Amino acid sequence: MDDNDQLGAGGHAQAARENVYGFNRATMWEQDQIPSETSDQLAEFADLAAALPQAFSQLSSTLEQAQAHQVLSMDTMTDESDPAMAIGVARLHLEEARSLAVDLHKHLDAARNATAHVISQGVDDGQESMPWDQP
Repeated sequence: MDDNDQLGAGGHAQAARENVYGFNRATMWEQDQIPSETSDQLAEFADLAAALPQAFSQLSSTLEQAQAHQVLSMDTMTDESDPAMAIGVARLHLEEARSLAVDLHKHLDAARNATAHVISQGVDDGQESMPWDQP
C-alpha cells in the first residue's frame, strides 16, 4: 500500500494542487526544455483535465446525497439561509466546470498534438551560421 492509498478525497485534491504549484515553480525559469518534453508534460496535463469532469460530477453527486440524507443549515458567514439553494448553485457551477474541463482537455490535447513532432536541434547561441557551417 503506498502513501496515496492513505489519502482521503481532500488529501488527493490538496496533493494535486501542490503538485501543480511544484510544476509551476520547476518550470518558472526553464529555458532549455525541448519541445518533446513540453509535449510530454502537455499529455500529462491533458490526462489530468480528462479526469476532471468525473471528479466534478462526483462532487455534485456528493452534494446531492448530502442534501437528501443529512440535516443541513447555513452558518452566519453568508446571507444565504437555504442550504438547498446553496447546493443548487454549487451544482450548477460544477456542471459548468465539468463542461469547461472537457474543453480544457481538448485544448491541451491539441497543444500536445501540435508539439509532438517538433525536433530540437539544440540551443541557438544567437550567432549567425556561416555558409561553410551548413550541411
